Amino acid sequence: MGENAQAEPRLQVLSDSAAASRRIVGTLGEGGLSVDHVLSAPDEIDAASIDDSTIFVFVCDVDEASGMAGLRRLRRTQGDPAIIVISPPATGTGVRRALDAGADAIVFEPEIETTLAVTTLAVASGQSVVPRKLRASVEKPAFSHRERQVLALVSRGLTNSEIAERLLLAQSTVKSHLSSAFTKLGIRSRKEVTALLLDPEQAQSVGLIGIGAGAVAQETNGNGSVLGHNGIPQPVA
Repeated sequence: MGENAQAEPRLQVLSDSAAASRRIVGTLGEGGLSVDHVLSAPDEIDAASIDDSTIFVFVCDVDEASGMAGLRRLRRTQGDPAIIVISPPATGTGVRRALDAGADAIVFEPEIETTLAVTTLAVASGQSVVPRKLRASVEKPAFSHRERQVLALVSRGLTNSEIAERLLLAQSTVKSHLSSAFTKLGIRSRKEVTALLLDPEQAQSVGLIGIGAGAVAQETNGNGSVLGHNGIPQPVA
């Protein structure tokens, strides 16, 4: 092997599904890559089997709390080795959160056969890989002041009509701000907004830490007043 030749990755598959493990091993084998170990849980990892060329292929759902907890635990306990996450198709928020938690690449389960082998080679060469259609979602979205206000009030359970009244806006304007914020977050429902904003880790990953339920006090409404503790515009002293 030449001095600058890249070491062949040493792969360890982590999945609690035997069928998923067989599919992953078969796909990697067709791509000319061998798997050293197939494990059902991270606590089965042998520290002696890990070196600089180790890559973990970890199966979890990045949109589920349990999946994210497993990923964070794997990164925390195993340190430096690269991690490729195989997940069901996920939201942009889920992908961003997985990268923040330590994943080096994300492969969606329906795309294993077409993308896993090339993704593994890219990660072995020091690259990070995400599904192309979610590339823009990896960066933290920028929210306008109005979008942040609307999201905060949604997390408190207010309807569009109530938000419009409290912010002195037309309902159509509230809907426009909410639609824009939903698109940036990659979510579709008010329930998802509330869950995201009440989870400090998720909120931080999208730059919305601190605007969850009860956090709208003293936000200006843009019309010479501020929102009081109950969300009602109050005159500025």
